[in-house]
Amino acid sequence: MSTVIRCVSIMTAAAALVFGSAVYSAEVTHLTIVGAGKGAGAFRQAGAMAEVVNKNSKTLNITNQESGGFVANTRMIAAGRVELAISNGVFVDFIQRKQKPFHTEKKPATSIRGIGPSAGSWLQIVVLKDSGIKSLMELKGKRVSLGPKGSSSVFMIETALREVGVLDSMRKDYLKWTDGANYMIDGKLDAFGIPNPIPSPSILQAATSRPITVLSLPDSVIKKFTGLSKGYFEDNADMSVYEGMKGMKVKTIAYKVFYLAHEKVPADAVYEICKHFYDPKNRDFILSMYKPLRDGLDTAMNDKFIKQMKAFDLKLHPGAARYWKERGYAVN
Repeated sequence: MSTVIRCVSIMTAAAALVFGSAVYSAEVTHLTIVGAGKGAGAFRQAGAMAEVVNKNSKTLNITNQESGGFVANTRMIAAGRVELAISNGVFVDFIQRKQKPFHTEKKPATSIRGIGPSAGSWLQIVVLKDSGIKSLMELKGKRVSLGPKGSSSVFMIETALREVGVLDSMRKDYLKWTDGANYMIDGKLDAFGIPNPIPSPSILQAATSRPITVLSLPDSVIKKFTGLSKGYFEDNADMSVYEGMKGMKVKTIAYKVFYLAHEKVPADAVYEICKHFYDPKNRDFILSMYKPLRDGLDTAMNDKFIKQMKAFDLKLHPGAARYWKERGYAVN
């Protein structure tokens, strides 16, 4: 889909530029950000950015719009259908190289630009503790929700279950994450999952009602993911926050997450976003909305994330580059 750019008049008779859903005027710039649907950490991460910018800026207003997740987000930001998005470095890499799940795109994406780090994510596939299920292989013939279509959940869970040879045997659902949690609690599902910060809102919702087990990934699945992209990495993640998992770690796959902008969003707007979101004085307010964002804010304390972006050929947006350069970071 091509970017829509047209001129309109506003009440002040000043000229305004409309791009996607944004209106750029002499007064307030309205932008839309997509993270995920309710029940996913990315929805709260997007909401936190919108809230802190709207609270502190006199020139920007950001709307947090629900979406299917990172696959959908990456497509939308590449096509200019939204101005801001959250996605992982892996999918930015994939869409720029036309790799699955973006292999059907007409051409490689060249319009995505980086803003800065958000919270990392860990693949979490869960079952009820009293189910007795202790491995992915034991999901053979079971009913599993892979997450809503358009999400990284579907891509990653399908990849994991296909690798262990059980994907084709199971009954597959594509529920929103909160619905997946409710269905599992009610005994209508055997498992659901999501790549998310820890704790994941939907998994925490399930564990609050009934103790859960987060399944470890076998070595073959870890190797599969790390072979797909250097953006994936193995981690032994502490799942103690969930009822039923106290003191327990699981071997899983993780990735870094970034705030993104389309290349045509004005540099001043992106600079303003960085100035408020990454300002230490706003840290407590941001963490009051979503504590796992501590990971992204801590990551922003040095310039290693810029090197990570470069590994995926993800260029900094000029407005972000200006901000990080002022922080003393190497942006070239």
